[in-house]
Amino acid sequence: MNKIYTILLITIMASCGTDNSKTSAEGKPEDIPTERTEVNPNPVKTYIDTVKSFETTDIFKVELFETAKTFNYLIKIFYKNIETDDTLRVPDFGINPSVEIQKGDKKPSCIIGFLDQNKQFRESKIVYFEDDKLMVHVLKHYAVSADTTK
Repeated sequence: MNKIYTILLITIMASCGTDNSKTSAEGKPEDIPTERTEVNPNPVKTYIDTVKSFETTDIFKVELFETAKTFNYLIKIFYKNIETDDTLRVPDFGINPSVEIQKGDKKPSCIIGFLDQNKQFRESKIVYFEDDKLMVHVLKHYAVSADTTK
């Protein structure tokens, strides 16, 4: 039930509020291309946390990379000689996507998400280390629907 309210809230926010989308000469919103013409090979966001214990000092690192698809990002995760990857999909709000990584509650962990059209952080996934495993869990799902009343 909570997921339904979240999706409804995002849908309402996407159809209301400030319209930051590009417009053409005719005043119609332009679509953001679904494919990138150039993919940045460097991480667009990086989160690093140093975890010290009596025996070792380990680096927990999460990086976000652009992919050929404009609204998809590759997540690369490194910790204790373990590497894994995942993907992040950002909804198309009619603006260029902006991804973020924030510190999580547990150590080591981080929250991966994006900024919506109002520059509000929307959490999507949590990355953490537990029981000698790197874990990635979806926190929230998002969807945007087209306003067909215009």
